Amino acid sequence: MDGVINLFKPSGMTSHDLVDRLRAIARQKEVGHAGTLDPMADGVMLCLLGRATRLTPYLHALRKSYRGTMTLGIRTTTQDAEGEIFHATDASPITREQVEAVAQQFIGTILQVPPMYSAVKIGGQKLHELARQGVEVERKPRPVTVYALEILAFHEGEHPRVEFRVECGSGTYIRTLASDIGDRLGVGAHLSQLTRTAIGQFRLEDAHSLDELTDAEHLRSLLIKPADALYFLPRWKPTQAVLERLLNGNYVQAEHPLWTPGNHVLVMEDENTIALIARWLPPLLRPVRVIRA
Repeated sequence: MDGVINLFKPSGMTSHDLVDRLRAIARQKEVGHAGTLDPMADGVMLCLLGRATRLTPYLHALRKSYRGTMTLGIRTTTQDAEGEIFHATDASPITREQVEAVAQQFIGTILQVPPMYSAVKIGGQKLHELARQGVEVERKPRPVTVYALEILAFHEGEHPRVEFRVECGSGTYIRTLASDIGDRLGVGAHLSQLTRTAIGQFRLEDAHSLDELTDAEHLRSLLIKPADALYFLPRWKPTQAVLERLLNGNYVQAEHPLWTPGNHVLVMEDENTIALIARWLPPLLRPVRVIRA
């Protein structure tokens, strides 16, 4: 079966575990996802089945929204509640106003150093594998984009808890964001809770739980068609001759008032079926990824 489903990942389950469960229900191996969630986190995970796995890079690039809680004054090895505490200090003098002022400094394009406990690869080896061996390697800062960061609540105490909302681009580590805010405040911090509330227009309130998926046929009935999952890309139905040229890897001259130079276009076989994804670099439309079986 081919399609996309918005699933709720519960806390305590890895993203890989969720995909394995979905493979068992679907009775097929070709299952993936568009954006990992740490085991501690819960919320929206977009899972892709069959030919829809070819949509991964386009869905992965969508903006992501989160609600979370950071705890000030406590640093952990993983930057979240799953790690070991290696530093604690009294952060009670910190005020909400100070947190809000510092949070504003992290809106826009910022540089993040990937945490050691992450799936980022250096020299062909995942950082979390090296971290578990007690090895720490130098990581280069990476640019990420934070579109919005709002402090929702501030709970006073020796280790204040700060509830926040963030909207960000792909590749942003929310636990690193929390840790960096704590460092900027001079007391450190870690992420103590996180829920992903949306990926693009795929929202938490519309997510299905694994318990809902009684069998493969029920799962099939819930799948979003690949073309509908890529709702943010324009569609174009060429003549059959032009379609065959694109499917064979040839560039074609084409233009449309809704197309943006450099962006992608869904080239359709019919109203509901994607043949391929192309990129428009005027005056040429260039095939990028064939979706047709």
